[in-house]
Amino acid sequence: MAKKISHRGKAAKSASSLDTNQALLAQILLHIMGEAGQKKKALALRNSGLSNADIAALMGTSPEVIGTVLYQARRQGASRKKKATKRKRG
Repeated sequence: MAKKISHRGKAAKSASSLDTNQALLAQILLHIMGEAGQKKKALALRNSGLSNADIAALMGTSPEVIGTVLYQARRQGASRKKKATKRKRG
């Protein structure tokens, strides 16, 4: 597991479990997405198979925030599907 240096100079374990290649590919994906919002970036990284902790480490936030963002995205996507499948009977 990768280590990073904290403010006080002590080594701390990173929450990310990505190897170098995975981290590089994820950074490239984020770069390509440019100014896309946090939700779209988090969804793209999740669809790439990354965990909340890995996504959070890449995006500079906490796994709890990523969990909330992904939950809201799933709820929003589910409500759109329901609206799209409703048909008028007549």
